[in-house]
Amino acid sequence: MSARALVAVALGLTFAGPVLASDVGYIYGRVETDNGQKYVGQLRWGDEESFWDDLFNANKAENDNLADLDPRVVDDIKDRHWHGWDVFGGNEPDLTHVFAIRFGDLKRLEVHSRGNVVAEFRNGEELQLKGGSNDVGAVVTVMGKQGKREIPWDRIRTIEFMDTPAALGYKLGEPIYGTVKSGRYDFTGRIQWDNDETLTTDKLDGETSDGNAHLEFGEIASIRKHKSGALVTLRSGDEMYLRGTNDVNSENRGIVVIVPRLGSVKIGWDDFDEVTFSGAPTSGRSYADYSNGRPLLGTVVTKGNRLDGQLVFDLDESRDFELLQGKNGSTEYLIPFREIASIKPEGKWRSVVQLKMGLTIELEDSEDVNRDNDGLLVFAGGQKPAYVEWRDVTEVRFR
Repeated sequence: MSARALVAVALGLTFAGPVLASDVGYIYGRVETDNGQKYVGQLRWGDEESFWDDLFNANKAENDNLADLDPRVVDDIKDRHWHGWDVFGGNEPDLTHVFAIRFGDLKRLEVHSRGNVVAEFRNGEELQLKGGSNDVGAVVTVMGKQGKREIPWDRIRTIEFMDTPAALGYKLGEPIYGTVKSGRYDFTGRIQWDNDETLTTDKLDGETSDGNAHLEFGEIASIRKHKSGALVTLRSGDEMYLRGTNDVNSENRGIVVIVPRLGSVKIGWDDFDEVTFSGAPTSGRSYADYSNGRPLLGTVVTKGNRLDGQLVFDLDESRDFELLQGKNGSTEYLIPFREIASIKPEGKWRSVVQLKMGLTIELEDSEDVNRDNDGLLVFAGGQKPAYVEWRDVTEVRFR
């Protein structure tokens, strides 16, 4: 069966049966400010993330996994990351990593000064984060009984995530939803346009021969790439050609589709052909649908051995809700490890990723899936962890 067919089958299984209208997919919680004021309601990060399946991004403040390595191995890893000598100070390569997590896997954020954040996961585990994204420092909008409040980041003390009511009395908009056609696959799901707009009240901006246009996504039936811009068909039947902004040209930062049992698929403009919008059958998975998360467990197979136990992948990801990142063409995949069955390196620059739902994807252009991977730690039986270099790995199997 083709990859395209497998995606369709997976989506068909996911959406089989009646779908009930519900608002449980929106991010919801309580924001406490530094003066003790509390606001409860639907949450939105800046003009972007609005749903539990959207991603919160930051940098990890430190990499504790390095303490489990021989200092000589750490030096070797630094040498591989070294890209030249800094004559003004000789700064060493930074072995901390970017952190991305779906909002549904978070329990609480505690905001400190200078971009420092403590993230608490649903299982009670905590992680120190520091900057690295506009998610840290964003204005957080709260839509609730107290009206619409836009709270600056430097006024926030804590954000506590909570179950979303089935029916929100106050909403910022409906999900953007539809089918995106690309050169490789068709993807159906909730859409984040230009890695930004997520709600039908958000606007598509562009230039026409008669002036600027600002169209709410709820008014749009389809968008098709055309020449140096895009042909936009409205639900009224009118059609217009837009150009001149990153919403409708090659500067677009990606059309993200949230695909059940796969993750976030960011389709680059080179791969994008057309999108047809439709009403969302649901607002998405509820906060209760997310599990508490667990350590990565599996087997690392090498050319002459196999090791079973708790894993740290790329000396970084150690939890099943963390994400594997890689590209196929100009399409980027961000896949939770809990959805992955196995990863097989293919040469130096790519890997074949087998998902539990049956789809196989070849990924490259990322440290997670090529020779720049820092290797794996395998903890077994309470012993000191074994370190496995990526070049020695033939397969990683997850359970």
